[in-house]
Amino acid sequence: MTWSFETDADFQESLDWIDTFTKEEIEPLDLVFREPGDPWDPNSPAAAAMAPLREIVKNKRLWACHLEPELGGQGYGQVALGLMNEILGRSRFGPSVFGCQAPDSGNAEILAKFGTADQKERFLKPLLNAEIASCYSMTEPQAGADPGEFLCTATRDGDEWVINGEKWFASHARFSAFLLVMVVTNPDVPIHKGASIFLVEQGTPGMDIIRNSAVGPYVEQGDGVHAYIEFKNCRVPANNLLGEEGDGFLVAQTRLGGGRVHHAMRSVGVIRKAIDMMCERALSRKTKGELLADKQMTQEKIADAYTIMMQYRTPRRQANDPRKNCRCLHHYDAVSTTRSIHSLAHR
Repeated sequence: MTWSFETDADFQESLDWIDTFTKEEIEPLDLVFREPGDPWDPNSPAAAAMAPLREIVKNKRLWACHLEPELGGQGYGQVALGLMNEILGRSRFGPSVFGCQAPDSGNAEILAKFGTADQKERFLKPLLNAEIASCYSMTEPQAGADPGEFLCTATRDGDEWVINGEKWFASHARFSAFLLVMVVTNPDVPIHKGASIFLVEQGTPGMDIIRNSAVGPYVEQGDGVHAYIEFKNCRVPANNLLGEEGDGFLVAQTRLGGGRVHHAMRSVGVIRKAIDMMCERALSRKTKGELLADKQMTQEKIADAYTIMMQYRTPRRQANDPRKNCRCLHHYDAVSTTRSIHSLAHR
């Protein structure tokens, strides 16, 4: 029997509450706090505004639902998380209020599975409590996100690893308490066997942020949250290696698989909000003696927009279904997200 995306009544009640709460309590934050790091920076003025909203979410038992109960979450599967995230995507602050913001959500999963007891106490616990922020540093200037072209390396020296190289677009590095950095530890084997991930604490000697870059509307160099980092003889303790040496791909996939789907479903929220704005405009603007909503061209554009959204949304939800092998849909995400949002923005 095919699955048509219905959910049980109790969880649907939670989704309805999330939808109302997001529109009435979270979306107004977008109008007040406009700095690029506001939703994620614990020291931003927005953090104080989010604090009471986070308590409400925790009382509703909807905080960090991607995590297992022993870590304070609900252990929801991809289907439930996908349904939640397509609502939370309506606001920059939605994921942060619900404790499932990237990159902290994925980094928490890595620390939970591969971190030491000390690392969990020092970093995981405050991260789950939204007291600190984190960074996932993988992309490089000459390689983009293609690990096969990575040049940043780590070499073992006694009880330490020495990191040398550069990282690019390391989101949130400037206000993070720690970074999870993917580097090459064995250049003599295929990259999927020669990459490793290290925890690098903020302020570690040898790690310097060259500059912070911005994307989207934040065009001035220096005001963004995406760091260009240089590692020069940066020494980290041997136990800061997460997982086994050479298991970087395995460790990374702990966070990347679900994360791709969650980002895609949040894009559905962006698209849905854009359609809502189109409809508001069409119902409030008059020209040539009638509402825009009564004009056939306007109706066609809105209908096309809704069709595009559903064409994008359906394979995203199929990718959430654990019964289906939808690896190809993850690859499709990057292209279809851009096309869908661009098409709707044009309308």
